Amino acid sequence: MPEQPDLASLLHTAQVSLERLRQRLVSLINDEIDFLVSLGAAGVSSMPYRKAAILHDRILQPLESGDYERAAQELDDFLNEWPMDRIMPMLVNEVKPALQLIVQRESEIARLRRLL
Repeated sequence: MPEQPDLASLLHTAQVSLERLRQRLVSLINDEIDFLVSLGAAGVSSMPYRKAAILHDRILQPLESGDYERAAQELDDFLNEWPMDRIMPMLVNEVKPALQLIVQRESEIARLRRLL
């Protein structure tokens, strides 16, 4: 029977995984902000600039500061505004599920800390 890892090792592994995932999401969101800014620069509407600011202020900043639940809720609100869910499929297909996974992992990490 393989040896079971200790709780401290499990906690460390979970934290490293969480940090890698967070860094990946920060990168993806920055790419989407750049996309919106490019759309704004190419068009006559200021809507892409406003959406880029919302994506930065309401989602990226909480994500960077570790407020994952707030970032997830703000992302849901952002994607519920037409037409964001249609023009930002990376947010829908990659960022949203990964952010939900981060929230779940945070809960697991908290549980592991209580067990230590």
